[in-house]
Amino acid sequence: MEYKKVLITGAGGDLGAALCRRFAQAGSAIVAVNRSQAPVQKLAAELGDSVDFSAYFVDFADLDALDKLVPTILAEHPDIDLLVLNAGIDIPQKLTKPDWRLAKQHFDVNVISSYVILSHAAPLMLKRDRGRIAIVSSMAAYAGFPYEHAYNGSKAASRMLVDGIRAELASTNVKVTGIYPGFLEGRMAASNAWTVDSVVSLADASETIFQGLTAEKTEIRFPEELAAMVDQVVSLSVEERTGLVNSMMQHD
Repeated sequence: MEYKKVLITGAGGDLGAALCRRFAQAGSAIVAVNRSQAPVQKLAAELGDSVDFSAYFVDFADLDALDKLVPTILAEHPDIDLLVLNAGIDIPQKLTKPDWRLAKQHFDVNVISSYVILSHAAPLMLKRDRGRIAIVSSMAAYAGFPYEHAYNGSKAASRMLVDGIRAELASTNVKVTGIYPGFLEGRMAASNAWTVDSVVSLADASETIFQGLTAEKTEIRFPEELAAMVDQVVSLSVEERTGLVNSMMQHD
């Protein structure tokens, strides 16, 4: 499958920018949506005039602003054939000082912003009866980690969103892919609540996602070793799962 025009949210982040580069390399036009302007402007300059590149800016936690912007994007780019809903945040917090507002921000950015975009884009894709919706969740959608309860909860919700819309669209030519990365290099890994032994490079992550989407996979989970470990964790009892997760993580 070749995608002529790709919309990527969180395009100024580490993974979002890497995906923009990879799809641009394949000849796709890029519609980049991001909160801050500076990293996207830098990316646009890097890609150069040979790439069809459009940029839009919105705070994904401001759902009303996003709701107003998306129809404009779709009116100007009615030929988008792939959505990569990648915008996300990961800010750990301890239960000794919990902030429900921060938890809400995780759900707004990591889940509800995708639904806002889909509320406009899905009917357009269904009318054309073609296209693919890809939502970047996380391997953290399968198991809860200390201090990451808001992030884990929001990613588990995005996983269920993927499964639900895939089931609803199964009889159409609008296809759905869930993307479940493990620990990636970059700013999100650096701000994590615990240290891990290894991370996936952004180049490898973007290549894995690109190849999975062009192969029309319904799920993209990587790295394989972590995916197998997560499957093992999910199959355990609650007590065993809690003990194993804590033993895996080196708390900072």
